[in-house]
Amino acid sequence: VTRGDNASPVPAGAVKVTPGHSPPDLVLARAHGLPLLSVIGDDGTMCPPGGGWLQGVHRFVAREKVVAALAERGLYRGTQDHAMTLPMCRYRCPHRVTLSGHVPP
Repeated sequence: VTRGDNASPVPAGAVKVTPGHSPPDLVLARAHGLPLLSVIGDDGTMCPPGGGWLQGVHRFVAREKVVAALAERGLYRGTQDHAMTLPMCRYRCPHRVTLSGHVPP
């Protein structure tokens, strides 16, 4: 997507859209009529349309292969760490505690 619809702090001119993983990206994809594609199968391997040369390759190995292919062509610009917030589930939901303090099974 190359429009200014995103709120990226670094204007790259294009953004990666992952509508299967992000509600805002889903809205953006629908607004642009983009197809919803699944490129990683339930077993963690790449599947069509994830690239024929990566089909059947586990996602972590595929990542290394993509980086190597970009570097080989002089297109890899490096890796940069960034902070992420991942919501975590609890074994017991806080709202399930009764007034007496008992946690139902």
